[in-house]
Amino acid sequence: MLRRVLSISLIQASKGAALTLFPAIFIALLAWSTAGSTSGNTSDPIRGAVWLWLGAHLSPFKLSAASAQGSGFLSVLPLGAIIFPMWAVRRTFLRVVEVSPKLRAARIFYVLFYTLIAVALAISTTTATVAPMWYYAGLCAGITALVSTFTFNPRPALGVLVYFFAIAWGVAAVALSISMIAHWNVLHDLSVVIQPGIIGGLLFTGLQILYLPNMALASLAYLTGSGFSLGAHTMVTSSVFTLHQIPAIPILGALPTGRHPNLIVGIVFWPFLFFASYFVITRVHREWSTRNRELLRTFVMSSFFVWELSYFASGELLTPSMRRTGILPERTTSIAALSALVIALAFFYVPTLFKKFVKRG
Repeated sequence: MLRRVLSISLIQASKGAALTLFPAIFIALLAWSTAGSTSGNTSDPIRGAVWLWLGAHLSPFKLSAASAQGSGFLSVLPLGAIIFPMWAVRRTFLRVVEVSPKLRAARIFYVLFYTLIAVALAISTTTATVAPMWYYAGLCAGITALVSTFTFNPRPALGVLVYFFAIAWGVAAVALSISMIAHWNVLHDLSVVIQPGIIGGLLFTGLQILYLPNMALASLAYLTGSGFSLGAHTMVTSSVFTLHQIPAIPILGALPTGRHPNLIVGIVFWPFLFFASYFVITRVHREWSTRNRELLRTFVMSSFFVWELSYFASGELLTPSMRRTGILPERTTSIAALSALVIALAFFYVPTLFKKFVKRG
């Protein structure tokens, strides 16, 4: 039975990788064939397809001599692309569950093989100029596979927090759309500068669509006070606007062009978010010890969730001068954690201690 589970896990993990790798190979070959290359060697587009596959798992790349400024990293990757490997993993993992008597064993074996495949692909496609970081590749692929094998069924308090955050993310996406419409001329001018051609234009547009969740998160950070940066020594918030030249990427034309101090009121989102979560805790749990334990668990998990999402949505964009690109994980997490702490003290701990003090008096 163990041998059968291992073989099925390996086969299904390979299928899960292939479901997204083969379309990436097709896209890379199509782009290579229409780019006017004089070389008949297809190893470059195959290698590029593997990089697309790794990038869809949010695995960063190290770039040697990427510019005159020296080596850099590509760690700002499209959050929208992770949908495809997650779909492939969920689809192929079901077969492993069918033959395995224990769900935990099935999950461990599948994630292990999927991680090893990602590490092998990262090592085998390393070049002198572009080097997938194999340890990050394994980590990101393993996390993607692990998360994809679970069914989202959170505790009530954490579920409320996640749902309200998702709603705010959607509202920020709407605000981003409005900004894109308002700055349509800028978007058009940036598109004209690139001139990628028909096939290149379609692929470039698709890539920008996959980056929309990153931009929506940056919009949410802007509206809620933490802000974002677009390169070294830059900061964009409603009250601080320090921004230099921007890359020739059309979607970045939606960036604000100055300060909007009135939007600072959006910072109340964080206290409201945690107040809703703590309100659910007080309704679901009656005993103080249970409430306290659930509150601490929600605080830790929500802070980690905000940090992780901020971390994967930001990073370095090709050159050291673009090292601080996207929302700032430490700033966003600090604001969220401080808001959670203030709400917990104001509506949970202080009233409880006051009641105990009154009873003793």
